[in-house]
Amino acid sequence: MESEFRGRVEKELDRLLKPEVIDMIVKISKNLPLKSSEDFCFGYIVGDIIVGTFEEARVRYGREPTSEEMNEALNLISRRTMEIKGAIKFATGK
Repeated sequence: MESEFRGRVEKELDRLLKPEVIDMIVKISKNLPLKSSEDFCFGYIVGDIIVGTFEEARVRYGREPTSEEMNEALNLISRRTMEIKGAIKFATGK
């Protein structure tokens, strides 16, 4: 993945981890009949990053993301999973 492309995906994850954004995601989850608010929030963030990777490739480059770019986005999520889960736990008060 190009460093500029990767940087944009990283910035999107950084935006999602801001307390006000996490709080909004948690608030949404509280209004749904869920077993796990934390799982919902994690899935929301992962889904946003995956969709963001597709959108970045489509809008900026006029194409679908390559498998390498998608793998890099998934690796980004994997590398930062503990950070994501920590932000969610903090927002949910657990």
